Amino acid sequence: MRKQIKIFFLNFIYKRKIKNKTKKNFKKISKKPVIAVIVDSRMNLNMNDFNFLFDTFNVSKDNIKFLWYKSPLVHHYSNHLGINIDDISFSGKLSEEYDLFFNKNYDILINGYRSNSIFIKSLSIKVKHSFAIGFTPVDPELNDIVFDFNPEKINIFKTELVKYLNIIYK
Repeated sequence: MRKQIKIFFLNFIYKRKIKNKTKKNFKKISKKPVIAVIVDSRMNLNMNDFNFLFDTFNVSKDNIKFLWYKSPLVHHYSNHLGINIDDISFSGKLSEEYDLFFNKNYDILINGYRSNSIFIKSLSIKVKHSFAIGFTPVDPELNDIVFDFNPEKINIFKTELVKYLNIIYK
């Protein structure tokens, strides 16, 4: 029952935020972008699957921050955080330990999940970003580019992302 009430409130807050989301005037992103990646840990992905991002964007590990939803692992890396349903209040607020992740401005947000879960979508809408990449069937209004394949197919993701780099940044 408690989870259903939380879902109701988070859905209400999410719909209001997505409705009031201002349309972005797309601007090219610099060559050294700061990137946030939200990953649903229930998918068959691990930390090493995303190593291609460092080379693709030619950035250091400090420029890419990961948020693992429902992660059973505790990541001992400064650029990896785990978060669960219990870390999200009824009003969508998060504890202070997530302030560093959510108070930062990112050039690119990668929503590495396919779940339409309100919990994970409410995390995505909180991230301050210039450009968002996501996967179907997640709410298309949440992302600027939506790929129609499973994010677990890392090789396809890498190939498609490289194709869009000219759009994403100069």
